[in-house]
Amino acid sequence: MGGATDDCVEGYHLTEENKYLSHSFIHISFVYPTHLPLLPKMSLSKMTDISVSLSSYTDALWRNCFELTNEMNITAPGRRIFPTLEYIIMGLDPSKYYVMSMHFEFVDDKKLRYVNGVWTESPSTEEKGVPRIVFHKDGSQLGKDWMDKPLSFDQIRVTNRKYNQHKGPSFVYLLTQHRYIPVLTILEGDRIVHISKIDCTSFITVTAYHGVALNHLKTENNPYATGSRQDRRQKREAESSSQSAKKMKKESEPSTSNSTVPSISSPAPTAFPFPFPTNLLSQPNVLLQQFQLSSQMFTHPQPMFPNPFLAALFPTPPITPGAPAQVVTPPVNVEPVEPAEEDATVDA
Repeated sequence: MGGATDDCVEGYHLTEENKYLSHSFIHISFVYPTHLPLLPKMSLSKMTDISVSLSSYTDALWRNCFELTNEMNITAPGRRIFPTLEYIIMGLDPSKYYVMSMHFEFVDDKKLRYVNGVWTESPSTEEKGVPRIVFHKDGSQLGKDWMDKPLSFDQIRVTNRKYNQHKGPSFVYLLTQHRYIPVLTILEGDRIVHISKIDCTSFITVTAYHGVALNHLKTENNPYATGSRQDRRQKREAESSSQSAKKMKKESEPSTSNSTVPSISSPAPTAFPFPFPTNLLSQPNVLLQQFQLSSQMFTHPQPMFPNPFLAALFPTPPITPGAPAQVVTPPVNVEPVEPAEEDATVDA
């Protein structure tokens, strides 16, 4: 890194007996960590010319998070790294092809726990496998292309379920409650030409944020942030209450005239008490006779019982509207009464 001296170049140590005036002939003995995978052979020709730094926007965010004891929230389905790992690379050969890769190293062999508002450390007993290396999605590019724009590893998803690494090459399994640091490796063909580790990008893996200030900082700046578990729970409860209230209000509202149910129109009244035959329209004389007949039926009401048989059974005439009611008294058979004989007895 930029702050490295000639005696220590980001993990590569120089031997005093093999120093020369020209950096092109520096002999380097590489001290390789035992917990890292075997990477291609190292070649450091013009290595001191390559510089790696965070982009201006992400650099400020990473430093602010580092001061607040940065925590990285990881989930089973996989979660983005935030702040984003976005780098500015300088010093590459514009005409040569390079490949970029990223992996995560353990900062120490400690397991951290958040107790009473303080992070405590204890020896880590978890089995630590080989870290997964994620190659940049752009593949092999010319040095000028890598230097023209910031290099971002926003493709990476960190998970706390090892089997989820099968979802894709960008899913990385990390142990929770451990401290990690991202490692950027630059390769030219099969040779490593630069390795970069920036201290302020280290973080502690968690499943829920413990620092209130850190949680607020990430929520305010991360477009994909959903806040802490408590915040998510409160948001879901508020949304559920709002939906229930809207549903109750909708059910209580009366139906309006804008209803989509079609209205059934009442049939138009007909002028005749019987279906009108359409074939009469072509016979004017017959049509006139039918009209006169109908008119007579309405102006001169017919008896209620036109059948003579029914009239004989029920001799009561029909009641004409507007006419005075006639009360018909049935005949009464009166038997003759014989006159009583006069009593000829005279009282004395």
